Amino acid sequence: MIVLYVVSTLKRCGPTNQLFGLIKNLDRTRFTPVVLTLSPETSDSRWEDFVALGVDVQSLGLGRIAGLLIGPQALRARFSAIKPVLVHSQGIRADSLCVQVLPRTVVQVATLRNYPFKDYVMSFGRVQGGLMARWHLFNLRRVHAVALVSNAIHGMLDGYLPKARVVQNGVDIERYYAVATEERSLLRERLGLPCMSRVFISTGHLDPRKDPVTALDGFLAGARESDHLLVLGDGVMREELKSRYSSCSQIRFLGRVANVQEYLQASDYFISASLAEGLPNAVLEALACGLPCFLSDIAEHDEILVGSSLHPMLFATGQSMALAQCLKALDDGAYTHTSAAAVAIITNGFSAAHMSAQYQKLYTELRP
Repeated sequence: MIVLYVVSTLKRCGPTNQLFGLIKNLDRTRFTPVVLTLSPETSDSRWEDFVALGVDVQSLGLGRIAGLLIGPQALRARFSAIKPVLVHSQGIRADSLCVQVLPRTVVQVATLRNYPFKDYVMSFGRVQGGLMARWHLFNLRRVHAVALVSNAIHGMLDGYLPKARVVQNGVDIERYYAVATEERSLLRERLGLPCMSRVFISTGHLDPRKDPVTALDGFLAGARESDHLLVLGDGVMREELKSRYSSCSQIRFLGRVANVQEYLQASDYFISASLAEGLPNAVLEALACGLPCFLSDIAEHDEILVGSSLHPMLFATGQSMALAQCLKALDDGAYTHTSAAAVAIITNGFSAAHMSAQYQKLYTELRP
């Protein structure tokens, strides 16, 4: 059964990491994956990682304008050559384009990783974002099945997509895992991090939707003088944040790095003050590395921590002093317990293998 995965690019980011975990855990005796990207790859691409899995990776190599002009024709020709039984798309461009040109004999699955009316509006503004949300959902109603990455998104859509089901995100536990104290010390030495201090970390895109100001202000208000916060990632707010906190020696801006897992394994705690998510990859990776997580109390974060002893580490969204109070209440003596609780959250249902199994079950149900 040839499954064709259609995405914009294989840029190193959460959705690409999720796709990698899905394909890595596919039963190759039943499914043959082919990955097709719409646009040219950037330097920060995981293309070779997919090739190393033995996956046939192809690209239309079309920019945004060319995609509008000849994208349907090019994609239709590629479908004819590959002859997939099922197409799995992700992202507004890939979902919409596949809906336009797929033959009726080919099953389409789409993964929705956000709540469009919130995410697109926050990223593109009320008018453009609202139009994008309506367009995306209009096309998703025409596919055979939509996989929503969280129960939170399912609740927000409130039945708008009748063919939707929840397939929660998962993390690659062969790459993201907790290390022993000795290895953590060696990692800190190699990465130039303080060996005896508590190290907090925040990873992801630096934009208003992630509300990094609340995270940084809350850390400074609640941390000890010896604590450090690593900020990994890039985005429209990076230079503004670096300028705003330039005098704060406790905060380090490290930009985009290829070895995120090593920085997570070298850290003690994770912080996210995000205002909107799907089911955040960054949080799942941190938990898998044994990091107790201080998270804003949005529904998407609550879904991950519910029922866990880490649930009290949620703080009021947008409230830096609420985060500060959580930090001040930290009990270092309970760290071994809370770290084990973090790992247990992942092993009990958020691994990439578990996620992939759910998709394979869906493919089998839909197979013509």
